[in-house]
Amino acid sequence: MNRWIHRFFALMGMVLLTGCSLSPEEKVAREQSLKQTVDSFSDSVVQQRWDEVFKLTDGSFENVDKMKNHLVKPWIQDSTLTSGQIASMAWISDTIAKVKLNWTFQTGSVESFSSETFVWVWKGNNWKYRGRSLR
Repeated sequence: MNRWIHRFFALMGMVLLTGCSLSPEEKVAREQSLKQTVDSFSDSVVQQRWDEVFKLTDGSFENVDKMKNHLVKPWIQDSTLTSGQIASMAWISDTIAKVKLNWTFQTGSVESFSSETFVWVWKGNNWKYRGRSLR
């Protein structure tokens, strides 16, 4: 009898989870949207268009300067950011994703690289930057 009760609750849990999940088409659409948003984010960061970057945030930063300081703080001092490329994307839930970006920096004739993982949230039918991910 206990075994049947456990199976029943397990089945009900699966039904509830799938009821809240995105359809395959919705997931593909969100994935494409995330890629486009992150590409726009990295392009804007490289071009230092901080107002554009700020528009892509979820409101967790008070202003453009705080967001900029948050982003550039761990970067290589006295170097120029030359590119940002998506290395990987991972779903945490239907409304949260992690995206790993590889940054390329130039200091004189020396090129260096850094990787960071960022958290993105689905908010108001768009992906919004929340902050860095703790690994």
